[in-house]
Amino acid sequence: MTAYKLLKGRQQVLLFPGGAREVNKRVGDEYKLFWKDSPDFVRLAANCKAIIVPFAAVGADDAYDVMLDVPELLETPVLGDLVKGALQRLDPSLDPAEAALPLTRIPGLGLPTPVPIPRLERLYFKICTPVDTEQLGLGKRDAEGWQRLYDDIKASVIGGINELLKVRAADDQRQVGARIGRAISSWMPAFSLTQPRAEPIVMSNNTLQD
Repeated sequence: MTAYKLLKGRQQVLLFPGGAREVNKRVGDEYKLFWKDSPDFVRLAANCKAIIVPFAAVGADDAYDVMLDVPELLETPVLGDLVKGALQRLDPSLDPAEAALPLTRIPGLGLPTPVPIPRLERLYFKICTPVDTEQLGLGKRDAEGWQRLYDDIKASVIGGINELLKVRAADDQRQVGARIGRAISSWMPAFSLTQPRAEPIVMSNNTLQD
């Protein structure tokens, strides 16, 4: 397993417990977790004496304008067969329902694109409390302890997502237009729109003689 080898080598690993299904979400599944019931990744981290750093993210699930979601895409004549064939040639073990990408629109143009192009969506992140698995003291056979830890980590991620959704709702700079306008106003010097008042001309009493 690649993650195991990397962790054993003291490398950092970005892991999505829900797999491709969690990264490539369908319409209506925004900000939902699709973690499995068993705490496998927690045990994996503990076996490698790794520190688990849960995090929450908001913004990416809204960044694409979906034209055809994955189920619709796979059922579409010709196009669905092309996608399934391409995935089969890439890796026969891939499940098209999880590995296929939706058909999206190009932002601002509305034209379909097979390669998803995101909108300029602001992203929000929260790093949750790290878990040092080496300091837990859980035995390998303590199934309840591992499950409890797993559930606590999952709850911290869900809580972080809910918190970030509230932060985003109150963010008046979320839209790119507002951010650009604010940046321009901070860069440009302030100019007065009124003409300066003309100063009177003072004539000297001394005059030039021919």
